Amino acid sequence: MKALKTLLLTTLVLFGTYACSGPDPEPGGGKEPTPSRLWMPVFLSDGMVVQQNATAAFWGTTNPNATVTVEASWAEEEVTTKANAGGEWKVEIPTPAATFEPQCVVISDSHYGVKQIEDVLIGEVWHFAGQSNMEMPMKGNGSEAAGNYQPVTGAFEEIANCYSELSHFRYFKVGRQSSKTPLKDAPNGKWWRVSNSLEALEYSAIAFFCGRKLATELNVPIGIIGTCYGGTRIEAWMPASRLNAFDPDDYKGVSDLTEDAAVKNAPGVLYNAMINPVMPYVVRGWAWYQGESNRDTPHSYARLQQAMVDEWRKAKGDTKVQMPFYYMQISGIGGRSDEYGANLIQAQWDALKLVPNSYIITTSDVGDEDCIHYPNKKVPGERLANSILHNTYGRDDIKVAPPQVRSVSYNGSKVVLSFVNGEGLHSTQASIPYVQLLDSSGKLQTATATIKSDGTMEISSSKVTNPQGVRYCYISWHVSTVFNSAGIPLAPYKHNK
Repeated sequence: MKALKTLLLTTLVLFGTYACSGPDPEPGGGKEPTPSRLWMPVFLSDGMVVQQNATAAFWGTTNPNATVTVEASWAEEEVTTKANAGGEWKVEIPTPAATFEPQCVVISDSHYGVKQIEDVLIGEVWHFAGQSNMEMPMKGNGSEAAGNYQPVTGAFEEIANCYSELSHFRYFKVGRQSSKTPLKDAPNGKWWRVSNSLEALEYSAIAFFCGRKLATELNVPIGIIGTCYGGTRIEAWMPASRLNAFDPDDYKGVSDLTEDAAVKNAPGVLYNAMINPVMPYVVRGWAWYQGESNRDTPHSYARLQQAMVDEWRKAKGDTKVQMPFYYMQISGIGGRSDEYGANLIQAQWDALKLVPNSYIITTSDVGDEDCIHYPNKKVPGERLANSILHNTYGRDDIKVAPPQVRSVSYNGSKVVLSFVNGEGLHSTQASIPYVQLLDSSGKLQTATATIKSDGTMEISSSKVTNPQGVRYCYISWHVSTVFNSAGIPLAPYKHNK
């Protein structure tokens, strides 16, 4: 019976002959019924992907107190609700296991309003957010004609080799916008399909490489919603009210920003405009790539990230913190020779202890000294996918744990680091760069590092007889060359005696 209904509903919608038999309009003494004001946000549109084995949320507005009926081709029963006095309505429909068979949804109201959503897939849905390195599309930034082209390595070849096979990998690109008050929609967005090579060029490169691997490994439809805005601070991505608990020196308010910067970086403006509209959409979890714009306030970044994730989870009703939060460590950034970027990276690692059910993805090996928008997005994108596959989907055969310093020993003129997750620790270069020791006068000296047969790293310098501290890649520009057997690089590290 259900199969017959699904086939009939799908056929009628596709051929434009379906009419919902929703509730009749209230009698009005022979008068024409009030025209329908049925509206839904752009996320709920053709090509959407809904989360499997969960619920699919549909919401919007219509005439005050109107009856709204939602019929989904996968559901046995239609769902009916009544809009409130302001015309707002919302329903949730249980979803089955993933399917590649396109589904359809018909929404109608008691004022004869009808909307149809076609080519709906059921699978796994993720929400990706952040600034420019998450936003950077497969087509790259800028243009060759303008002389400012920033490419994504191998983008065209990567798309050509897969687009005909992945029509079930969809990406919703939320257009850039900011607002001082909460918004309900992101009108500049649309669902893109990787099955079209031109559309695939619009995908976030990180989302493309991550989503493609998820689609291949899980063999289910994948939907990714991208809310990204380059050059933005974390303060803009959480409700402004949350920052009231912080000391003014811990974040930048409107008074600390130029008028232009305040448009996109004032507290709460991106949460209002780009996060709040999509919050009702049911997703499996989040991926976050941001931090470059907060390098000037690393001392508070871990707590700010904790506050942001806490607010996102509250908005989702995730009181048991079951939704995983994955985030990308920023990479080495050129232009400075101090600890400017490394301090922010340390703050990102500190956030692991503050944010439950969170996972960091190391990117210390992929930066570009000349461009903050490094071209190699495949490595971190697939590294993110591997972490999601292991930690959320239980793929124990995929090893993702990063090497981390377990202990530091000061033995005369030498410093010895031992590691957790350091199996197969090795360097891709004969000489390990970006290693320093702190001498007794407080000055950093270039040092030599050797990985020993027991998996420890021994560090020494002819200029330092009594080391007071050690650094590995703890400088704004760096490229990590030390990896464990899982291919995960050692992140920047700092220790003082």
